[in-house]
Amino acid sequence: MNIELLKKHLQKNVEETTTEFQKREDIVCRFEKPMMAYINAEDELFDAFFARGLNDHPKKIYRPGKCIILHYTPYAEEIVTRNEAAKEPTEEWVRAYMESLWLAMELNRTIVRTLQSQGRLTSYLNNMMEWDQKTCRGSWSHSLTAAIGGLGKIGPAGSLIVNGRYGGRAGGIITDGLYAEPPKEPLQGEPEEVVREILRAWEKPGCSPEMIACCPAGAISEEGIDKFRCQKYCLKLNEHIPSSDVCGKCFKYGI
Repeated sequence: MNIELLKKHLQKNVEETTTEFQKREDIVCRFEKPMMAYINAEDELFDAFFARGLNDHPKKIYRPGKCIILHYTPYAEEIVTRNEAAKEPTEEWVRAYMESLWLAMELNRTIVRTLQSQGRLTSYLNNMMEWDQKTCRGSWSHSLTAAIGGLGKIGPAGSLIVNGRYGGRAGGIITDGLYAEPPKEPLQGEPEEVVREILRAWEKPGCSPEMIACCPAGAISEEGIDKFRCQKYCLKLNEHIPSSDVCGKCFKYGI
């Protein structure tokens, strides 16, 4: 199977998995069509993030890996708009955070099975339940990987903005297949400069009064986002993975 045909096959399988997942009786949230990106595991930006201790290097996770196959599944738009309108994160938004995690795991398995049928070597990138409360992050970030691959940009508190929208779940695997594509919107500048720009977007200094007021944790000030205070609040919403994505109230200020 040639590369372009394989990618069409992967997209079809991922979409079918998403459709079948939403038919389950225990799934209450709706999701939109997944997007996919094929990212060079040897991109020099991974070196820059790894050197700063911000993200594991793909080669540390799986040395034979050449390409990261990333998927991103947006929440249904109404989930995002209802969460924006509420003072605190809605039950639906918090539920979508967990259901999208389960979906991402299913998509990973679908991609791995498809590649293995073609004789490709694969590895999962991380334990998706992993979270380090000392650093307020996991050791691997799909959001950073999406930014490196030009799929989206980093917004406040590490949110991922894709096509002018936030609210969704990224996941992925790594393979020895040579499938990487040039980023659709490559990050501009030297690697260290790119890392600094992403960190500024993440910490969001100079926050507006509206952004400060929107935070139910009181974690945002003019100086920026206090990630530990944010995490403390998010622990009330999800004791296993207290990511800012489980709240998301400030994300719209990254668009």
